[in-house]
Amino acid sequence: MEKQQKYRMYDNPILELLSKSGPIMMTSIHLLIAGSLVIKGIQSNPTVTLFTGTVFFCFGILTWTLTEYLMHRFVFHWIAPSKTGKAFHYALHGYHHDNPTDYNRLFIPPVPAILFLLLFFGIFYLFMGNMAWFFTPGFEIGYLIYSLMHYFMHTKVKLPFMYFMSFHHHLHHYRMPEKAFGVSSRFWDRVFRTMP
Repeated sequence: MEKQQKYRMYDNPILELLSKSGPIMMTSIHLLIAGSLVIKGIQSNPTVTLFTGTVFFCFGILTWTLTEYLMHRFVFHWIAPSKTGKAFHYALHGYHHDNPTDYNRLFIPPVPAILFLLLFFGIFYLFMGNMAWFFTPGFEIGYLIYSLMHYFMHTKVKLPFMYFMSFHHHLHHYRMPEKAFGVSSRFWDRVFRTMP
């Protein structure tokens, strides 16, 4: 009998392959997309100043931190009533809580990551028009920073400057799943009173 892998999310080999990702692949994809969006923004808005584009970009990064907190607290930890909802939730976040050291699944894989980005870009474009070309790359870089931090929190690589955030996140995983929802920042846990 063939030996089972330590971590397996799907029996279907194609779904199993598509559910995996890693830091080099995802960093390359997100930097490429963010850079392309900025270039498109410059082409679409030749009168936008460097200062204005940078402000929207930085505001996108800050907006990510709030989005990260709200999604982690209210979407990733939502208890779905239906079987389909439970399966979706498990794929989205439940698997990660059951297998926090599966290093192949600490980033959202490319296909769902791009679909989420398109959804967010559409929302941003509705509210800010062409400035979404600058805001969205900032939002995406905020996500990339979060993802890299999250990856290093769960691997054996210990980065001294991340000690407090790692401790905060490990409290969420192993002791207080109803607290410590921030991964890249503890700010929103303080604001919404979910600090451990």
